[in-house]
Amino acid sequence: MNNTKHIQRLTLAASLSSISIVIDILFKSLVQSTSFGLPFYAIPLILGSIILGPGYGLFMALVSDLVGVSFAGQGYLPLFALSAVAWGVIPGVLIRRTFKPQVLALAVFLAYFAATTLNTIAILYYFGRIEALSMLALRLSLIFFNSVIIFHFVKDAYVKLTPFYEKFVYQT
Repeated sequence: MNNTKHIQRLTLAASLSSISIVIDILFKSLVQSTSFGLPFYAIPLILGSIILGPGYGLFMALVSDLVGVSFAGQGYLPLFALSAVAWGVIPGVLIRRTFKPQVLALAVFLAYFAATTLNTIAILYYFGRIEALSMLALRLSLIFFNSVIIFHFVKDAYVKLTPFYEKFVYQT
């Protein structure tokens, strides 16, 4: 890969990570809870993972989680980063340059389920069993509802941005 293409990919990854950080900070300031959060920060991570691949998705997830938690004024607990990694890697593994809405729906659901499972493990580790189980039913019940919302945002953004990122990322 030539340097120009690499710089373009890093620029796109950094831009999407920045959007993810802003969304994450916004929702963390609205919902101040250690055992519950809204995963809409994952929308740019999913887009980046699909467009750039799971390696960039992993990088974007780790950076956006670390920076988002730092700017939100919360202490960094590294096990929670695994849920961001699920959002950044799973869609890129399942959808690599062959976009199909039904595969996106599956990828979003699987990433959400993995992120919820990993967050539950992190809550159990850091805060104990009572805290982990107290909001689990609510968090599990929101998987389908929020997956539908995230799916539609990602699908619409992907389709509308196709001319931009094809030129930006795949140019020779």
